Amino acid sequence: MINVLIADDHQLLIDGIKTTLHDVPDIQIVAEAKDGYQVLKLLETRDDIDVILMDINMPKLDGLDCTRMASKKYPGIKIIALSQYDEKRFVKRMIKNGASGYILKDSDKDILVKAIQKVYAGEKYFCDRLSMRLASMELKIEDTKSLFPKLTDREREILNLICKEYNSHEIAENLFISFHTVESHRANLMSKAGVKNTAGLVRWAVENDLIE
Repeated sequence: MINVLIADDHQLLIDGIKTTLHDVPDIQIVAEAKDGYQVLKLLETRDDIDVILMDINMPKLDGLDCTRMASKKYPGIKIIALSQYDEKRFVKRMIKNGASGYILKDSDKDILVKAIQKVYAGEKYFCDRLSMRLASMELKIEDTKSLFPKLTDREREILNLICKEYNSHEIAENLFISFHTVESHRANLMSKAGVKNTAGLVRWAVENDLIE
């Protein structure tokens, strides 16, 4: 029997998954949590959880950080990202943090069951929609570092200052470079991150643990 913990802040979704899986003979829902802290607390007190269905966007402690913490402390527990986001950056981050699979919240029963069974057996699983979207980047689970843009030391310095809310003039003064050089690096950073503005750049830096 595969014992599953559902982590999601929407009770309707939890109830829906429980209903979907209630007649699957080798899978049972044994616990549920509304945020990452509840997940970690449950893992401290229970030793019967095999698989976690982990929502990415939860309050207090989100699924990204919870996955990183849980996979480090409990490597034997398999984690499947359960998300409404099909963007590559979320998939890459969850893999980097230790997830064994990634499926979308609108996936049907067959996909949900297959994902749980596959990761429990030690395999990786991504729903077909994600596999098709990710095929062009030749996703390699064992080498996630190659999936992230490489930043120069100067770009990292500037990114760190941007995240500390320095404007371009302040960054130029701090690093003893010209304003135009800072703006050029800022543009290159946004291009590498695939974002359109500073807010997106900061969010990308946070999501990918690039802030010192």
